Amino acid sequence: MKLVYFNGRGMAETSRLLLAAAGCDYEDFRYPLEIIDMKTYKFKRDDFDNDKKNGFLKKSMGKVPFLMVNGKTISQSKSIERYISEKFCMSGENDEDKALIDSYCEYLRDFKTLYQKSKKNNEVDVWFSETLPSKLLEFEILLNENKYNVNDDLTLSDISIYSFLCDYFDNKEGVLNSYKECKILNSIVKKVIENKRIANWIKNRPKTSF
Repeated sequence: MKLVYFNGRGMAETSRLLLAAAGCDYEDFRYPLEIIDMKTYKFKRDDFDNDKKNGFLKKSMGKVPFLMVNGKTISQSKSIERYISEKFCMSGENDEDKALIDSYCEYLRDFKTLYQKSKKNNEVDVWFSETLPSKLLEFEILLNENKYNVNDDLTLSDISIYSFLCDYFDNKEGVLNSYKECKILNSIVKKVIENKRIANWIKNRPKTSF
């Protein structure tokens, strides 16, 4: 199994956390990426650009991340996450669990879209002081007070919640303050961090700028 992305957390880190939790031995292939200007998304990525030009990324339509497994290429970050969680029994015990997990992950995707809109409108301060705390309090109502979020086992939704709250934003203090009143979210983050395999991955993963 080979996971291909840039040398950053970004859109591949939730998959890496899932693979860490599963104890899966895989190749974590990372294209070098130099950030020239994050505001304008200007990067230097010669190896990636060369592979794309030479047709090596056709099976993923020239995009990363993608997962190579058993001779097949699985692209799109969310599809990769669902595949890994299903393969390693982190997708719920039944159809209802799977639907709940999927819905929680879709809410997180909605929050990311709202955040990008806030950045575009220069409303980041409002996002962290008002919008995100409000959204997380609403989100908290949907969650379950089990050992983990959906049932008594670690699932994709737990890891996705951790990844969103702890990896997605640069403003760590702003995010931490936004869910300080959310008992269930705090519990989920704590339990994910306490997972020995995940804790070991977080401790030893490459230090990157994003």
